[in-house]
Amino acid sequence: MASRTKRFTTRELSTRTLPDFERFFWQVNGCGCALYLFGRHLSPAARSAEKGKRFSGKDWRAGELAAVKELVRKGLAHGILVYADGEPVGWCHFGRAEEVPVPREDSIPRRMFARNPSTQWRITCLLTRIDHRRQGVATVALTAAVAAIKMRGGGWVEAVPMAFPHRDPMLTKLRKTYGWRSTEITEYLRESWPSKDIPGIGRVNACPVTTRSMDHAGTLSMYEKLGFKPTAIDEFRSSDPHHPWHYLVVRLKA
Repeated sequence: MASRTKRFTTRELSTRTLPDFERFFWQVNGCGCALYLFGRHLSPAARSAEKGKRFSGKDWRAGELAAVKELVRKGLAHGILVYADGEPVGWCHFGRAEEVPVPREDSIPRRMFARNPSTQWRITCLLTRIDHRRQGVATVALTAAVAAIKMRGGGWVEAVPMAFPHRDPMLTKLRKTYGWRSTEITEYLRESWPSKDIPGIGRVNACPVTTRSMDHAGTLSMYEKLGFKPTAIDEFRSSDPHHPWHYLVVRLKA
């Protein structure tokens, strides 16, 4: 499947696009969506006989990418790659609810599963290369993911995006000075952190972003443009007084 919005094109993850998938995730220092596919980050596959040897981030990423590539070959990993002038610059992971995460013998945290029992598809991860952010890449990827789900028969699609983003350099400075769980941080968040009302949901708080980072869950507004409706505050990702931001469960009948 291919589509174009401005200069962006999309292709689905497959054995043919695996080299592009691998190149993209090395560029963004990401995990290749292994967290959502397996329910946990994976340890390096190779273990040294030397007790206590530490593995580098490069070893860890290589192990996760290798595991995801094996799922692609088995037809158990799905996603959309976004290209700019032939280079992969964005990603959106989606999958059937019963396959995300893939069944394993290990215990998997409840927060890694679909929130609603009627959910048939999930969209879990959106990433954009830093030099292409704020250009609509994530929206292109999300649109293509919904189209791919419809081509496979559709059904109820679920995601858990941020309520809305907020960039606050002061919060970054306070964290560096006082620490993440200090009284100063708690007071600052209580007095200064933005919030707004969402019909049917109630009062929700913003989620922090920086000039270099954007939460991989995406934003509510991005999903609403495609017809997703918020159904609840997500109890697993919405957090405590030290981190009082909110994520919402959103759903679409595709």
